[in-house]
Amino acid sequence: MWSVFLFARKPCWRCFGKCRWSCANAVWSVIGGLVALLNVAPCHATEGHASFASLLAGGLSPVGLGGYYSTPARYADPSYSLSYYWMDEVEESSWNLSLEFGSDTYRVGAFFAFLSMDSLYRNLYSEFSYARLWNRFVFGVSYGLDMEWVPGEEFWSRHRFKLGLDYKWREIHLAAMLSGFMDEGVAPVLGVHWMTDETISAFAECDFDYLYVGANFRWKFAEISTSYRFPDFAVAVQLSFNAGRYGASYARGFKHNSLGWNGVHVTRWLKQ
Repeated sequence: MWSVFLFARKPCWRCFGKCRWSCANAVWSVIGGLVALLNVAPCHATEGHASFASLLAGGLSPVGLGGYYSTPARYADPSYSLSYYWMDEVEESSWNLSLEFGSDTYRVGAFFAFLSMDSLYRNLYSEFSYARLWNRFVFGVSYGLDMEWVPGEEFWSRHRFKLGLDYKWREIHLAAMLSGFMDEGVAPVLGVHWMTDETISAFAECDFDYLYVGANFRWKFAEISTSYRFPDFAVAVQLSFNAGRYGASYARGFKHNSLGWNGVHVTRWLKQ
């Protein structure tokens, strides 16, 4: 009886082993395929585009799509992006569209943002940038038109200008920017960015009111960006993924004695 029982079970164990091995190979094949797909291109951190979300890649970053706080002095990386930001516990949100074109000698960018706050306030901001690129030096200018209104009542507009410089020394970028509305004063910003092809990059910026520091951690298919503000502490974190020429990210930020904010981005990079 025992011999019959053992003889009957041996083929089942062989089949089970073969099936388990086949399933494992299939799973690893799928995982390998996904990893190969995600490794086609590096990820790119996206700075905060909305006026209430400025803490991500740093406004003086030498690369990246334009935003409300970004410098016009950037190296071209042709792409476009759609993003949506919203605040916690209040009805304040912003839709944003960024795009840029260019080559090794110039960069042209545009940024559009529509902000709404409950049913009381609307804001439409549009900005156009141009930068001249050299091997180690970038000079850029921007013009922004800011239109604000209360639905059914008042409407007013303002003009905004930016002037930016970036100097590259090895892996270090020294940057400066002047920006402001024509009916207000000019605000200066100074910064240094350490940009590498390795896993980690970092930056520090100062607008003479706050100090911003941050770091970017890259893998083959993902990035984590962090940023901090001192004093009046604030922090922001962004998680990004990339597959081929497409990218998606989610950002979360907190400010001292203020409501938090959230942001999602979808980006596509163009062929050069």
